Amino acid sequence: MKRFPLRQSGFTLVELVVVMVLLAILAVVALPRFDAAETTAGFQAGRLARDIRHMQMLAITWSQPLKLTTAGSGYSVSCPAAGTTPPCNASPVIDPATGKAFQVSLENAVTVSGGPLEVDSLGRPRSGASLAAANTVFTLSGGSSSFSVTTAPISGFTQVN
Repeated sequence: MKRFPLRQSGFTLVELVVVMVLLAILAVVALPRFDAAETTAGFQAGRLARDIRHMQMLAITWSQPLKLTTAGSGYSVSCPAAGTTPPCNASPVIDPATGKAFQVSLENAVTVSGGPLEVDSLGRPRSGASLAAANTVFTLSGGSSSFSVTTAPISGFTQVN
């Protein structure tokens, strides 16, 4: 009676090395094509749109006009006229959702331009003492991609393009 050795299942060392070499080649080819600024510019444009909507809701809740201004690598929300009572006793205003200053620094070399956007106590965009007559547009750029965040006059509807 012959005895056959038990056959063990699994990968051989050669198979594992081949897979590791293929993964290394894919990583070398794929990583240079990944630009963090391009992938996050869209996300950060969405965040700006959400922050504009949040600012509009705060203006309604507080019955106070608010203003969003940009500074190249970020933006902040403040009261158009400083005051001594909350929320206008700090610049930028304190966001009740976070308990911190309503100020955002953009990441991965993404920049923002445009604005400012001022909303009245009903969350409507305004220009000086009257309602805004034209869209307010912010442009976020990172790498080779660019996104626009547009706030419509009168309705205050904000969208990312």
